[in-house]
Amino acid sequence: MIATIQKWDMKAMLLGLLLLCFSDAAFTDIGLRFFLIEEMNPIVKRIYEWNIVSYYVVKLVLPLLLILIYYHLKNKKWMNPFILATVALYCLVNIYHLIWVSFGVHDGWFTFRSLL
Repeated sequence: MIATIQKWDMKAMLLGLLLLCFSDAAFTDIGLRFFLIEEMNPIVKRIYEWNIVSYYVVKLVLPLLLILIYYHLKNKKWMNPFILATVALYCLVNIYHLIWVSFGVHDGWFTFRSLL
């Protein structure tokens, strides 16, 4: 199975990772602004409280660094499964965000109009 994953073209997966990271940052920002969630990572929490633009920069720079690392180490056997696992993790995080957003809208905590 790992041999099959190693042969995959990872460009779409890496672009998906970047999009998932951005949506995670945006959902987290919404949740924090409406006091619906709490940031559990103390470093990210401090950055968010300090400067929201810096928060987005950090949240997007990390996957960009991973993409750069990928292109330097893409021939390593563990790299493609690692990227796949990272994308799967961010998919789960975004599903979690969608669940609390749907409950929040359903229960009247906020409306989609209030997000704009």
